[in-house]
Amino acid sequence: MPDNDLSRSVTMSRPLQRTYQPSVDRELFQVLQSEAAHLERKEIELVSQIKALSESLVSVRSTLSTLRVRASECAKRISPAARLPDETLLAIFEEAVLSQDVRSQARVESAISRVSHRWRRIALHTPRLWTRVCVTPDTDERDMQLHLLRSAALPLDVEVWGWWDYRDSFTRPHHFEHTLAAILPSASRWRRIKIGASCDALLTSLSFILRTVGPLDALQRVAFKAQQPGQICPTTLLMGKSAPNLRSIDVENIVLTARSPCLHNHDFDCFIGVTHLTLRLHEGDARALKTTMELQGFHAFLLRMPNLVSLSLYGELVCVRSTTNLEDQANITLPRLQTLILHPNTVRPRYLRNIIAMVMAPDLRHFELVYPDSFTQGQDISDLLLKKGCEQPTPRFPLVERLVLNNAANITSAATFIQAFPGVDQLTISGADVGIFNLPTWEVTGGSWRTIKRLTLRPSQRDRLTTVVDWLDAMTSNDEHQTPLVQGPITDCPTMLHLYEELKRYTQIELLGMDSK
Repeated sequence: MPDNDLSRSVTMSRPLQRTYQPSVDRELFQVLQSEAAHLERKEIELVSQIKALSESLVSVRSTLSTLRVRASECAKRISPAARLPDETLLAIFEEAVLSQDVRSQARVESAISRVSHRWRRIALHTPRLWTRVCVTPDTDERDMQLHLLRSAALPLDVEVWGWWDYRDSFTRPHHFEHTLAAILPSASRWRRIKIGASCDALLTSLSFILRTVGPLDALQRVAFKAQQPGQICPTTLLMGKSAPNLRSIDVENIVLTARSPCLHNHDFDCFIGVTHLTLRLHEGDARALKTTMELQGFHAFLLRMPNLVSLSLYGELVCVRSTTNLEDQANITLPRLQTLILHPNTVRPRYLRNIIAMVMAPDLRHFELVYPDSFTQGQDISDLLLKKGCEQPTPRFPLVERLVLNNAANITSAATFIQAFPGVDQLTISGADVGIFNLPTWEVTGGSWRTIKRLTLRPSQRDRLTTVVDWLDAMTSNDEHQTPLVQGPITDCPTMLHLYEELKRYTQIELLGMDSK
């Protein structure tokens, strides 16, 4: 190949070289610079808007918070609870505290103090809301200390409850003693003490501890409830001379004999201040002799209570020997007794006639005899309601004004009941006792009990209540006698509704949500 051709070939294989023009680059730079400047101004503008919006957001949030607070306050002012005066709220709080379950871990008074500023102010400035102190296995000692502090120096109502099993001490050694120790320094302020649902071992420990505390000068009421059938109330819980101002005793399954330590001769005045005595038999004990007291022990117990005003006996809790004659037993006079309540758990109690024959109560105003509802008539005690050896029927309790009977008076004894309680103005009856209003019975007795102002009918054996209509018809025929107010149970029974319609012709009717007992 010739040299010229080779040179030409090399020259043609080289790439074409680009020609750069300075004017074009200068124009592109100006365009980019202009766009960057525009975006920078846009960024500054957006940042300024963000700042302004952030400040506006803070202002809106602050205003919204203020409005929400004001709206909440306004809602509280217009709500029914907020419109209640402090006195009404306090009454509601007190009822809630009294009605709460002793086993509740969250105390109502503590919860109330955390609802609002107003409720807390009321709770903390009312010491009586904090006077109920519960000693249970789940009680926080700090909570008890808080109650002692917030109750100021007011008397305390102490409840020792729910210590079911001593085995709890194996998992928490001396837990009972430590919990009780937190409340013992306030023993001088105890007004009421209620003990129940606790095992025998801890009851024994509690009895020993209470004996070492010293005089309980403020104690006025003692109550005990058995944990289970067969458990006996320690007589030491009656306190005796340890509580010189004791006024009320309400215990289950107390066993007393003439030789009981609390009935020694030198302790004759230990119960002289007691005015209310309630003795109960645990529901599951029925006729168990283990949990009943001797008649002599019961007699000695009452002898130490000359100021007794109310005596209530529930269940067959006195053991009477079959050889005991009413004429042989000594009577006991209770000059201040005004209320006698007898609720046997059987229609044939073994002790009832002895108790009624024993008690002499010239100032008695309330007599209550309630047998269980049964097709069998309760034991007849009508012959014990009149004095013996008198030519004319002379009542033993002539001043009784309130009489409550259930399954107690049959057709043959109705006349005696009328004669035994001539001054009754409030009568509560049910079942067969309505036979008292049988017209032949009134003719025999001369038509007494015309001073009745309030008649309460309980819901049992409703078909017999029609005799009340006949009685009211006979009463209204004589304009001299005032027609009593009749109270009856709320019911949808056609017989009772028809009875009410009949009674409306003669008197006013009030419907009550009563039970059937």
